[in-house]
Amino acid sequence: MFRSGTSFNQIIFVDDDASFRSFILKYLEQSGYPVIGAGSAIDFYREFDRQPYPLAIIDVGLPDQSGLVITKYIRENSSTRILLLSGDTSQETMIAGYEAGADQVLTKPVNFRLLDAALGNLMKRAVGQTAGLSEELTSKTEEVSSSHIWRLLTEGWALVTPAGEKLHLTGKEYVFIHKLVETPSVPVSRTILLKELSYPLDQHGHRSLESLIYRLRKKISPLLNTPIKTLNGEGYTFTSRIEVVI
Repeated sequence: MFRSGTSFNQIIFVDDDASFRSFILKYLEQSGYPVIGAGSAIDFYREFDRQPYPLAIIDVGLPDQSGLVITKYIRENSSTRILLLSGDTSQETMIAGYEAGADQVLTKPVNFRLLDAALGNLMKRAVGQTAGLSEELTSKTEEVSSSHIWRLLTEGWALVTPAGEKLHLTGKEYVFIHKLVETPSVPVSRTILLKELSYPLDQHGHRSLESLIYRLRKKISPLLNTPIKTLNGEGYTFTSRIEVVI
């Protein structure tokens, strides 16, 4: 895993070709962009869950999951700008990339003049969007966190939002939230969560955990900003006030 800097404006670049990935990472770093590299979809999800990224550069042909699937995930769960790279120059692939939610699709071998132009354009849009929305989002999040209480219902396995919306949970979703609620001011590590959920301590277990968190955030996000947060490699926490109703 290559990481350059820890800025909020960091780019994440995903490509399974180690030599090409190393070359592009060095190019981006020399161009002044803080950047992190990932060699697979699972590595991407681990990094993406730790912090927000204004821009993701993703290869379509990853071995463990298509870059198109990752693009859809990003588009549904964040405002991150997406630049897709594809070795397939067909019109169908280009269209599929845009339909998945990419802001721009470039073909390999990379034309570096086009890459520079795309990076400059997308980063300006990403940073401008962040500056324009950050104050509003912070205000809304603080209002929800300080003025309202969530409730976790033991009977019937449900999460009730401050607005009174009842979200029905699966058994594992309930166990996950209950574990976070046990230590409200301390993040719960991935290892503890894997054991609590009876997931294996391997790649498959991590993928199952990420899928569970993804589903939970999708249940919550249409209603409110999700209070399930990731704290930079330390684990997960439920940031809003919540009480368990037995």
